[in-house]
Amino acid sequence: MMFQRAKSFFERYERRLSALAFFLGFIWDNLTLTRVDRLFDNLVLVSYLLIAFVSIALINAYGTGRFQGTLMKRGSDIARFLLPFAFGGLFSGFLIFYSRSGEVFASAPFLLLLIVLFFGNELFRKHYQRFVFQMSIFFVTLFSYMALLIPILSGRIGWFIFILSGVTALLLFVVAIRLIALVAREEVDKSRHTLFAVVGIVFITFNFLYFNNMIPPIPLSLKEIGIYHEVSRTRAGAYHLSFEKAPWYALGKKTSAVFMRTYDEPVYAFTSVFAPTRLDTEILHRWSYLDPSSGEWVSSTVVSFPISGGRNEGYRGYSIKEHVFPGKWRVDVETLRGDIIGRFVFTVKEATLAPILREVTL
Repeated sequence: MMFQRAKSFFERYERRLSALAFFLGFIWDNLTLTRVDRLFDNLVLVSYLLIAFVSIALINAYGTGRFQGTLMKRGSDIARFLLPFAFGGLFSGFLIFYSRSGEVFASAPFLLLLIVLFFGNELFRKHYQRFVFQMSIFFVTLFSYMALLIPILSGRIGWFIFILSGVTALLLFVVAIRLIALVAREEVDKSRHTLFAVVGIVFITFNFLYFNNMIPPIPLSLKEIGIYHEVSRTRAGAYHLSFEKAPWYALGKKTSAVFMRTYDEPVYAFTSVFAPTRLDTEILHRWSYLDPSSGEWVSSTVVSFPISGGRNEGYRGYSIKEHVFPGKWRVDVETLRGDIIGRFVFTVKEATLAPILREVTL
């Protein structure tokens, strides 16, 4: 009786309740999902994957007609609600982690895909009744999660690790299909060829995006970047920074995007890049200037240095650029294969008087 009332209430206010759950879930994920290598964060994502898998199995087991009864029907009804909830939670988490890693415009195609899947989750409700659609979305979430997890477990990043992530996702997907076939073989046999064609397209698309530098360099993420007049190390190992303060309307920026240069002084780029515990790699600072005649960016100097993972605020480092001339410049923080972790664009202007500088020790 109580179940019927709850079911009736949900069916009556389904859209409003779903929208509320959608909004609260996204807020909750933003507050709780903080580090890609944290056990709690991974348990949350794995829980969503398990809920999605069990929901798909229940829906299709009941749909074959071989498993009937009140209990099975209730389980199927609950699964129809839980499946979009689980997928929404997964895409919310992926959007949070992937958007923190990489330069937005460089990774726009992949981030746009996640945004469409996340916000379109409510629109896909009717399609979630179809086995091919269910499992196709499940593979997208599985691949997205493996691309997060494998670099953390291996302590490495790069093309081989991404390929390994994809192969691992494929193997787990085959295992999932075999398990579902135990309770819904008719549906699996009927959809096998279409499903594997769709999964193949998804696999190729992910690899195309990755090898064209359109997927953020997860699990690396930029915590801080700025342009400074001087950077020095203290005896205690801290960094002493001198900089022009950014105006109040430059949200999220500490240093000004206009560098007032005096007496041929050098320019310093200071960055902090987060990497998971046990992950050691190299990053690049690529200094480029905008050629006014061609309107294109020209690479001027590339500086590389190693980073070590584990620090919450990120691994700190800096590079120096001598003989900077007036004009538009940028510093790209990149991986060794050219993935852009972050970018700072600024303008150099000549100054006859030294600008007012702020100083801070980090």
